[in-house]
Amino acid sequence: MPVKVKSLELIANCHATEDVSKVKQAMLNLIPEKLRSKVEFTQSVLRGHYGNPITRIVLYMKNKDAEETLKHIASKMSDIDKRILKTSLDLRTEASKLYLRFSKQEAYLGNMVLEDSDDIVRAIVTFKGIRGKSKSIEEYLENIGMI
Repeated sequence: MPVKVKSLELIANCHATEDVSKVKQAMLNLIPEKLRSKVEFTQSVLRGHYGNPITRIVLYMKNKDAEETLKHIASKMSDIDKRILKTSLDLRTEASKLYLRFSKQEAYLGNMVLEDSDDIVRAIVTFKGIRGKSKSIEEYLENIGMI
């Protein structure tokens, strides 16, 4: 069975000092324009360490839409970020999942920039067709030009 994208989940935390609509726009900028009207956000309010409200925003997509979004992100990433991803792939994969973190500020501006700070949009990609710890995810990412 060939490797395919099963789902893609984008998650961002919006702090009280941030504008929820701008964080949602940053998340929308990570997906292809033609899919933006189809997606639905879910929101929940969490409490921070000091009792401050934090809005968690989640956008979930499956199958073809998820795969198309991953390819879109790959096409917008810089060569430097692709090299960083390739060298850190072992740290970003677990079983059939790939974990990516993108700068929330850069995403708002329409850029796909890998980021290791806390001000991020997390992307969790789940694949199907993966058996154990294989090279399948790496090969798939090479095929779509992400690494």
